[in-house]
Amino acid sequence: MAPAAKMLEFLMVACGQTHFALQADVVRSVIRPEEGDVEGLLSTFGVSTSPVHLSEHFGLTGSYLSPESRILVCGMQSTHVAFRVDRVLGLHDTDSTKIKPLLPHFMGPERRWIAGMFLFQQTVALVLHARWLLSNDRGDRALLSSVREPMAQRRPPEAFQQTVIDVMATRRDSVDWNVMNFEEVTDADDTPWAQI
Repeated sequence: MAPAAKMLEFLMVACGQTHFALQADVVRSVIRPEEGDVEGLLSTFGVSTSPVHLSEHFGLTGSYLSPESRILVCGMQSTHVAFRVDRVLGLHDTDSTKIKPLLPHFMGPERRWIAGMFLFQQTVALVLHARWLLSNDRGDRALLSSVREPMAQRRPPEAFQQTVIDVMATRRDSVDWNVMNFEEVTDADDTPWAQI
């Protein structure tokens, strides 16, 4: 008889089109920016800096204008940090066996940020490492630092290229392509859309 799978609870959030899963047990509060004294609320957790958008920790631009925007306070023991996200999607329980590791071609700092991924609402949710999320190793320093992995785990880029080439050859050969012939039009300058 197989052992029962362990269920894990995550708070699901979205930043743009990217979905993130945060361990529910590290989330201390979800604050609406319009709730009033946000700085006062954050100070009760010992957070003295303004919350930065979670996307910015990955080198992306975050939206501060979303009406569904929320501020998350995450923490363990005496360490608390605050992040802004575009949307909170709610709590989600998932079977630990459904969480897959990052693909091998991710060999940079993303291994420090992302613990795994799983299917969620017809997309992929990235499980964030709680230790990284709560550490000082975020932002620009996190983007510039690399993860040291044993050479035995690394594969040369050619190994991945061969896989892609094989898949592309299979797909290209198995698809019945429709060929469309176009003719050149000499009076295209007179059409309004051509002047854009």
